[in-house]
Amino acid sequence: MLTRLYPMVQFKKDTWEIDEFGVASMFLLIGAEKAMLIDTGMGIGDLRGAVRQLTDKPLIVVLTHNHGDHSGNVCQFQDVWVNQKDLDKPMPFPIEQRKNDIRLIALREGGIYPYNLEVDIREPSKEEPMPKLHFLYDGQQFDLGGRIVTAFDCPGHSAGQMIFLDEATRSLFCGDALNYNLGVRAVPVETTVRYLERMRDLGGKYDGIYNGHHDFRPLGAPLGCDCLPNAIDLCYQLLNERYSPVQVKSFWGPASGRPDRTMVLKGRNYLEWDPQKIFEKEDGK
Repeated sequence: MLTRLYPMVQFKKDTWEIDEFGVASMFLLIGAEKAMLIDTGMGIGDLRGAVRQLTDKPLIVVLTHNHGDHSGNVCQFQDVWVNQKDLDKPMPFPIEQRKNDIRLIALREGGIYPYNLEVDIREPSKEEPMPKLHFLYDGQQFDLGGRIVTAFDCPGHSAGQMIFLDEATRSLFCGDALNYNLGVRAVPVETTVRYLERMRDLGGKYDGIYNGHHDFRPLGAPLGCDCLPNAIDLCYQLLNERYSPVQVKSFWGPASGRPDRTMVLKGRNYLEWDPQKIFEKEDGK
């Protein structure tokens, strides 16, 4: 039997953060009529079974973006919502790539987790075909019953990155659109900062931003209030060519053999960018 022993915490009413053993965070929002699962992790264990222990309501599954650590368990669900711009990558990512990433994260964290890498991450079975994909769009709303969640475009980390605003609990779920260790190589920095500023301008509707990993924050806690303004400032440092790049050791840890990364730094924030994608005109847009 696949593991269901995910660490999880209810941090607001009918709102759960599910920890995929230090790899990624998924969020479960339960309304009066339906529930929403935000992201599906790297693909460890029986995520659907764990969710069903918390709610039996009809489930809407949405992806903040299609990277391996957010779309890994999509085949456990019949219908999944994703931005069409992120379908340039496989879904889910190849299993050996995901296994290797999981192994490196466990080494980095030094954790002993209740899963078996050779059992709990696997290829989908015949009973788990690819889900039917539905395409997210900017401003789309999902009514969970007394709880409306709005999706917004926020490209940067990926071309189809989405964020989800739950005004009922004043929470914003951002996947990898914002993080203290932020990579914005998918689109120009000039595009990225415009959407980060829109995220900031939505601030009157939320009290906390919850990203798709809790390695820079406690489980169930939001990102610090410094994270978003620092990320915006770093983007403008790049746009104004007033930045000082630093070499940062790989966040995957020394066992990965991955090279250092060139980033810019402010406070707790690191930001990685593509030097060929700073201004929109350089990207042919």
